[in-house]
Amino acid sequence: MLESTPLSKEIVDLPLGLIAGTAYSQTAIQLEPADLLLLYTDGVSESHDESGTQLGLERLLSIARSLPTESAVAAGQGLLAAVARFRGATPTADDETVVALQRRVT
Repeated sequence: MLESTPLSKEIVDLPLGLIAGTAYSQTAIQLEPADLLLLYTDGVSESHDESGTQLGLERLLSIARSLPTESAVAAGQGLLAAVARFRGATPTADDETVVALQRRVT
């Protein structure tokens, strides 16, 4: 779990989310060599299968633990493919966006 660090700064007029009255916070972390960071929209975690069961955080974390880590591309594609398998024939109800970042080993 990410925690606030001395690098965190107060956020003013954050354009992400754009929901009036919503409080936002910021966390700064230092990625170590080979660390992989996956960001996703709620359309990923709120995907439903054919029986109406939501993917949810626990299933998403289980999927994330089994993703390939040799590259950000492989991890991102693996996550989207696993979510599609979970959904089966159920069409997406929301956008499913994944951003995968990996710090290179130098």
